[in-house]
Amino acid sequence: MEIKTLEVKNISHYERGSEETPCYNATVYINGKKAIEVGNDGHGGMDKQSQYDGFEHGIVQQANKWCINKFGKKSFTYQSDDEEKECFYDIDLEQYCHDELYKWLDTKLLKKDLKKQWLFVEDGHLMGYKRKGTDEEFKEFFEKNHPKEKCLNFLPFDDALKMFKECA
Repeated sequence: MEIKTLEVKNISHYERGSEETPCYNATVYINGKKAIEVGNDGHGGMDKQSQYDGFEHGIVQQANKWCINKFGKKSFTYQSDDEEKECFYDIDLEQYCHDELYKWLDTKLLKKDLKKQWLFVEDGHLMGYKRKGTDEEFKEFFEKNHPKEKCLNFLPFDDALKMFKECA
């Protein structure tokens, strides 16, 4: 089977169950069809990945290869023996699902915060004012008091999410 699209949907996150790893369940859709159930019990260890009936044997392995080919590698730096080192890892199906989970959680949090506050970034820190008055009243206040800053509430959502993730 040729994988053209892969999407993570139906995410359920259980914050209280998340200890060493995120406790969650989700469904992976391949080419628009429900293909793989993924999840983690939150106590460390790898995700469980189970294919749904109706998909050919080995779809989980195919999805892993597809993710690695499409998304490549990520890296992070860490300190060891007073030396900064870089570690590289493949973005496989599990890593992709975790990335989508964290994007989903950040989106949910930002939407909630935008309803309660006027958010902006100042000196690399996320700041906010309690929402009062109209958009126009706040825009006038904001432009006068923070002429160099951008209010996340007035940005396209994807741009606001990117700024939110960079400083939250």
